[in-house]
Amino acid sequence: MPKLSKEQKRLLVWLAQPNNHLEICRQQGHSLNQVNGLKTYTDEFGNPYKFDIRTLNKLISEALVSSEIIYPFGLKHEQYALTKLGFEFVEKYLNQFNENI
Repeated sequence: MPKLSKEQKRLLVWLAQPNNHLEICRQQGHSLNQVNGLKTYTDEFGNPYKFDIRTLNKLISEALVSSEIIYPFGLKHEQYALTKLGFEFVEKYLNQFNENI
């Protein structure tokens, strides 16, 4: 398993949930330091978590997350999803977490 930070693991687990998905508009105001004002995302209870684009970049470089360019409403978006390796990582991580409880 790759060595990931708490935030990276949290984002992976969040992306593994069936109703969650992440899309970032690549046409309107994208820069390396800020992605269209995206600073947080929430869990199923509405708790906010800090979002940092470097977290997403690390998960992509580890091949745990993949991206696809889509064009909803004619605007370029990048849609992110877990890879097979990403789902396997989340499964192992959650099994370890449950064993420690």
